[in-house]
Amino acid sequence: MTDFKDAEVYTVEGKRMGRIKEINARYFTAFKRGLVTDEEFRIPISAISAVENYDSATTVVRLSLKEEQLKHGYEFARAKPNSEFASGVAESERKILLEKPMIRYESPHPVEETIMAERPPPISEYLCDMCNEKFGSPGELQEHRVAQHKAPTGI
Repeated sequence: MTDFKDAEVYTVEGKRMGRIKEINARYFTAFKRGLVTDEEFRIPISAISAVENYDSATTVVRLSLKEEQLKHGYEFARAKPNSEFASGVAESERKILLEKPMIRYESPHPVEETIMAERPPPISEYLCDMCNEKFGSPGELQEHRVAQHKAPTGI
């Protein structure tokens, strides 16, 4: 696990989420330096879908999570936002921040159902909703519904 340190982290959509800063048995921390804010992501190890080594200096970690899943829960770790000015509070003014804000995100564990929902398996069987008999094609299922159950077809 220690050879993943400084590896680039990418989401399932291919969006860069920073470099791995820390790693332990259950989670790793990716840090992304930005122009306005810095971001830190705490991501479960189970979210890793692939590790690619391009050369001895470049390692890429691909995740099974989307960017919106990674940015689900967050907190401001330092330099709180200018909330009074943004909220329109009377007599508030823009404050000059002396340090760049850092946002810390906590990512959920990936759920198998979420991953499977993106790529459904091909349908190989068709079940009758009235008797649970299996058929190999939709045409056979329609014929069965008419003959056995006198049910409407083509719905």
